[in-house]
Amino acid sequence: MKKRNIIIILLAVVCVGMAVAVFMFSKYYVPKTTTSATQESTVQEEPVTQAPVADITLALSEYRVFLNWKEVQGADGYVVYYDNGSGWKELGKADINSFRTKGLKGGTSYTFGIKSYRKQGEKDVLNEDMNYTIKGNTLPDTPQMTAKKEGNTVSLKWDAVKNANEYMVYSMVEGDKEWTKRTVTKDTSYSFEAEKVPKQFVAVRAVRLADSQKFVSDYVKTLITDQKPEGKLYSCGDSIATGVGSHSYSYANLFAEENNLELINKATTGSQLSSEDPKKDHICQNIIKDVTADYDYLFIEGGNNDYYFGSKLGEVTKDGTTEFDMNTTCGALESALSHLKENCPDTKIVFIIIHNAGGRATTKNDLGLTFTDYAEGIRAVCKKYGVAVADCLKDSGFDTSDVKVSEEYTHKFNGVFPTGDGVHPTEEAYKKFYMPLIEKAVK
Repeated sequence: MKKRNIIIILLAVVCVGMAVAVFMFSKYYVPKTTTSATQESTVQEEPVTQAPVADITLALSEYRVFLNWKEVQGADGYVVYYDNGSGWKELGKADINSFRTKGLKGGTSYTFGIKSYRKQGEKDVLNEDMNYTIKGNTLPDTPQMTAKKEGNTVSLKWDAVKNANEYMVYSMVEGDKEWTKRTVTKDTSYSFEAEKVPKQFVAVRAVRLADSQKFVSDYVKTLITDQKPEGKLYSCGDSIATGVGSHSYSYANLFAEENNLELINKATTGSQLSSEDPKKDHICQNIIKDVTADYDYLFIEGGNNDYYFGSKLGEVTKDGTTEFDMNTTCGALESALSHLKENCPDTKIVFIIIHNAGGRATTKNDLGLTFTDYAEGIRAVCKKYGVAVADCLKDSGFDTSDVKVSEEYTHKFNGVFPTGDGVHPTEEAYKKFYMPLIEKAVK
């Protein structure tokens, strides 16, 4: 009996324990549920908590803006805004705490502001605070001048620059390093007695007075000479050929001056060899359209923007091919050189391959190609058509990925880049690195 009673007591204890466990489980366990079509989710998005952008620094050139600011912790990116008196507009986006762009108007007052954002799903959620803004003025547009010498008088004329209050006129005798200021005028023309020298240079700068400050434009260095030209040089290319870093006095101007040639410089900032984008100015198309047998020399420079904008490189075609793919760098160049060989057999053609601009020789673009790859394609096309190459990438020793080299020999954009922009050569750089190779290629 005692054994039987013990078994009954044990069973009772087990049953009571199971009942208590079931009760506790049902009280504290809440099963997961899914939101139905008629049931609103109670889950809320994580709020965006980020500090407003602060400590903005600004530098402006003629139509460019360069902005830097203190990094915002937790931000996935930034939106840059501007206001030139007609309300805030978006200027662009940045993944890092700096921004640069073109497209501003010269001689204009701007206010810039920046908002950080965080990604939430597919949305960019902006920080609505923009309580730290910065003001600045772009430089006036560079006056576009014509200059001529009649007898002993030099006459200058230029188009009026918007928002300019006055103009400063300069001259410089060949061999001098400093400009002489001749006058400050509100007119758009000026004449003076020429120096008794074979060559001299003139320049005009626009001045804008705003916010109790004086903002002065860049200038175009223009040669004045009594010598009659003995030939014609057609030069085409991008900003390296226009002389952006040397007041529009590039290697083409230097070569024309030394060899007493009339220069027709058709280089355009941002242009490419290929014609993949019909909205851009294309070097090879212009060559086919403009260059005739009247030119004694033709300088072609390009490929840097093909690399930068990711144009298809293409490849050299087989001998005897007469149709070329103008949508590729190699195809466009073949088309131009084929045309020139047939129509301008006596024109001396030189292709100028630019220096290693800021490490682009080894940096890959969106197609996985370096500028070296484009240079190799250009060399191959030139070799096929017997065109001389002034190879500043391979033979000049001009490498602006070296900060000291960049500081000494590339454009500072009115002090915007203290160590130079790493791309655009100064006049001294053209003389030292470009000219010896060009003169060798011409021979």
